[in-house]
Amino acid sequence: MKSSSILLKFIICLVIVLCYSCQHHPGNQNGKKTFNFSKYIFGQAPSLYVYVKSVDKSTGGVLIRGGDSRKPPAPFILKWGDGAVTEGNFPQEHVYPDRTQNYIITVKARYSDSSSDSAEAFIRFVAPEIIQKALPSNIAVSIPDSMVMLESRMPKEELYEFSDSLTYFEDKFFPVIPRKTIEYILSVAASIQMKFVNNDVYKVNGGFNQVMLRHGQFGGMYSLWYTNPVSFGVGDYGFRGTIQWSSFFHEMGHNFTLNSPAGYYYGGKSDGNSSTIFSETMAQIFQHVTAYYIVNNYKDYGLSEDLAYEIQLSAQSSFSWPSSSYKRYINSGKNFASWDDPNTPQDETFDTFMTIAYKFFEHAEKGKPDYENQLKRMMKFLQQFNEDWHRRYDPKNDSVEGATFRATLMVSALSYAFDEDLRVEFRELDFPISDEIYLELMIGN
Repeated sequence: MKSSSILLKFIICLVIVLCYSCQHHPGNQNGKKTFNFSKYIFGQAPSLYVYVKSVDKSTGGVLIRGGDSRKPPAPFILKWGDGAVTEGNFPQEHVYPDRTQNYIITVKARYSDSSSDSAEAFIRFVAPEIIQKALPSNIAVSIPDSMVMLESRMPKEELYEFSDSLTYFEDKFFPVIPRKTIEYILSVAASIQMKFVNNDVYKVNGGFNQVMLRHGQFGGMYSLWYTNPVSFGVGDYGFRGTIQWSSFFHEMGHNFTLNSPAGYYYGGKSDGNSSTIFSETMAQIFQHVTAYYIVNNYKDYGLSEDLAYEIQLSAQSSFSWPSSSYKRYINSGKNFASWDDPNTPQDETFDTFMTIAYKFFEHAEKGKPDYENQLKRMMKFLQQFNEDWHRRYDPKNDSVEGATFRATLMVSALSYAFDEDLRVEFRELDFPISDEIYLELMIGN
């Protein structure tokens, strides 16, 4: 049977390495938030992308790749940040003689209508200077330097096994940013995500400590929400060239949401071919809201501006997926799907769950974003999950009744998050909404 969640992560994480242009560097100057996703919601998402494939700290050699779906006729102009300017198509290589500083590469595309666009990528040779703040030890994330024994809380079946290829990241994967620094940043993300789940999550030995494990040449990442300790697997690409911050936050989002609510968590009850409308929607929202708070409040966490900028580029890159998927959902006929057919190579649910995530951000960005409270409200609603909801979710069957409940559940949760009835809006997107179920779910909320 096709494992939709693994395939989906493989697809998403391959592309999350892309780094799109930004309008400004992050900051929390005088309390003013400067980073958001409005450009991708209310503007034209960029077609140009560039990402760092590899950086050799010892030689200064850098390899970058990229492309542009608009297919500009002229070669790209590359400003390497050290005074060098070249023209050409991807891939491109450059050698930095001075490796005592970091650089921003700017790539410019020129189109046949005389317009242009630019994208940026960050080249790091020097570790960021951070001041670690005290964080709760029971939410700390670690990247072990030796083997970790995992135990599964779930039945021994294909869906809940973990690969024999899982191992640990050796020191060679941290040539610039130390292991401890990355662990701290991930622990900051965990402290933020714990707020999003209202601290209502299944705990192991009184805590929710996660470990990142290595899965060699695997081309993506995946959550192992059901293991003790809670963990996630990462392919080597996660630390090659551009560090995949947003993808890390995504897998951690899976771990939190699938282990919530503590007394009757979604993991194991919403899994399989109907899993993505909950699991992938929430992971998409969690990863980008997490990045939003880290970037806009980096000083509060003792992070440097250049590190916040790296994380911003990563989040902008990954947010292009909800944006483009929503447009594709509209243009391809609004084909709602909450069941991933195991007999087809594609995931039919992809554009559906991306559309729900996109709508969360669209409604948040219409006013002054209050992501923390809006996401906490959404999770508070979803944390009413119980045996009756589980039965009606119908996770093992491709049924009309199950699809209707799943769609209505997620639209109800969004409606509660923004204190606005969104049934009409989602009916226009051909979501199978039941008024009866909606009103029932909303009782007492």
